[in-house]
Amino acid sequence: MSEVVSATPRRGAMQRLLDLVELVGNKLPHPTMMFIALIAIVLVIAALLSAFGVVVETPTGRYPINNLIGNGGVDLQNPRNGDVVASYSSGWNYILSTLTPSFVNFAPFGMVLVIMIAIGVAEHGGLIGTAMRKLVLSAPRRLITPTVIFAGVISNIAADAGYLVMIPLGPIVFMSVGRHPLAGLAAAFAGVSGGFSANIVVSSLDPLLGGFTQAAAATGDGLLGTNFAETMNIATMNYFFVVASTFLVVLVGTFVVERIVEPRLGSYATAEGPATSADEARLTEIGPAEARGLRIAGIVLLAYAALIVGMTVPVESGIPLLGVLSTASLSPETLASIEARYGGVSLTHAPLFQTQIIVSVLFFLFLLPGLAYGIATGRFKSGADFVHSMESSVRVMVSFIVLVFFMAQFVAYFNASNIGVLLAMRGAELLELVPTDTTAGFIALIFGFVVLAGFINLFMGSASAKWAILAPIFVPVMMTVEMSPAATQMLYRIGDSSTNIITPLMTYFAFVISIGEKYRRDFGIGSLASLMIPFSIAFLFSWTILFLAWAYAGLPLGPGSPVFFETPGAS
Repeated sequence: MSEVVSATPRRGAMQRLLDLVELVGNKLPHPTMMFIALIAIVLVIAALLSAFGVVVETPTGRYPINNLIGNGGVDLQNPRNGDVVASYSSGWNYILSTLTPSFVNFAPFGMVLVIMIAIGVAEHGGLIGTAMRKLVLSAPRRLITPTVIFAGVISNIAADAGYLVMIPLGPIVFMSVGRHPLAGLAAAFAGVSGGFSANIVVSSLDPLLGGFTQAAAATGDGLLGTNFAETMNIATMNYFFVVASTFLVVLVGTFVVERIVEPRLGSYATAEGPATSADEARLTEIGPAEARGLRIAGIVLLAYAALIVGMTVPVESGIPLLGVLSTASLSPETLASIEARYGGVSLTHAPLFQTQIIVSVLFFLFLLPGLAYGIATGRFKSGADFVHSMESSVRVMVSFIVLVFFMAQFVAYFNASNIGVLLAMRGAELLELVPTDTTAGFIALIFGFVVLAGFINLFMGSASAKWAILAPIFVPVMMTVEMSPAATQMLYRIGDSSTNIITPLMTYFAFVISIGEKYRRDFGIGSLASLMIPFSIAFLFSWTILFLAWAYAGLPLGPGSPVFFETPGAS
């Protein structure tokens, strides 16, 4: 399909800049190789600093830089109090003893795999694709734009499915109502990728990033005497703000599509007439089997939701499952401890909000409706089909598993060397130069960090890989100005998501371009960038402003996750 247009986009400064970004980004090694290099760098730097006898003085004690490739002994200290928690006869003994435990016990590893197994059932059983198509095609014409963006945001819980379903579907939907298909492409891409850190449900990204945040928070806890690492829920620490972000992305994205992107694109005409028969097939109503599958999946979902509600009702009862995840199920000693620490007991202290239980709830949330849909539509004709759906989702995670192995070693060596403590202390000293006690200084700090995260994203595509590097540095540093780990993580996510849609290093960037080429012969990197830059700028500024308003309103980012905190002992 080709477009007859009056003018083609000129090659301007922005396209040349993005070409440079692509060139530089392509020079970077594979993310796994990058972490292998970072491991080597950490080990060498730690050895050099240790040879010079560098010792970090903190309020909780003295932390010598440990040489992990030397013959001298290594003591691992608890950054909360400086106590030695483990000792090794040499650095080499530490490396060889912790290689497997560091990988197996890496917090995000198991949780991401568990959730992806269940999502695989919903995706390969057909539920996610059909639900997204139903959502988009049922919308009134005047709501097409926000519906496409909203569907894109929601679809990113299934990772690849969001791109593979919504990116081709967005242009078709817009074209079917006489609108420019490239505007539909932009709307879908803005939702799926620009809204990557927005959703109305917890996704696999939440515990993945939260695991790095938790490890980094332990360093800040040691400096300040706080206990974030022990009490944070890595899956839900940003949940409230992420839900609100969904509506921001939809509203801002709709404004950009209808007021900026579509007027610039103008009218659309093809040499082949309206949508092809293949496209029309994509736009047909949901078939009877699919409609029946959606109804059955919906019934299963409602029944499951009712079960979870019953399990969280704070009553003591002999009825099986009733109240087992509520505060009523806690022991008197646990309740007394919570009340002493927080001044009261609320719903967020219920077992339901514990990280491991949240992950289990999410597992069945995707698995049960997905299984019901697959059986109802005939996608799952046997137990083997069901098993294959789970295997297929894990199969695509092979590269992630390899990457996580080296990520886990990097995080372990970074923390064991005490380099993180050193950077946190020096970073805190630098932050003292920023007038964070003034509104202007604080806003400058917030915007500066968001822009930094967005800029780094142009050259390094993996959200988790970047955060594995940045979290050990910035989480403790921001804690020294009384900004919670959850807040620092959310700021990182804002910057990262805002520039996802303009970096050629994004995994599906080439796929998006290939879809655009169906509607314009010369559609390329510059064409896509020119469509998406207005979204990127609008998301970055509006999202950061929302965060600032949220922070100054004193709203929590998630259950038990404030933006600011008061350092123990501070007046």
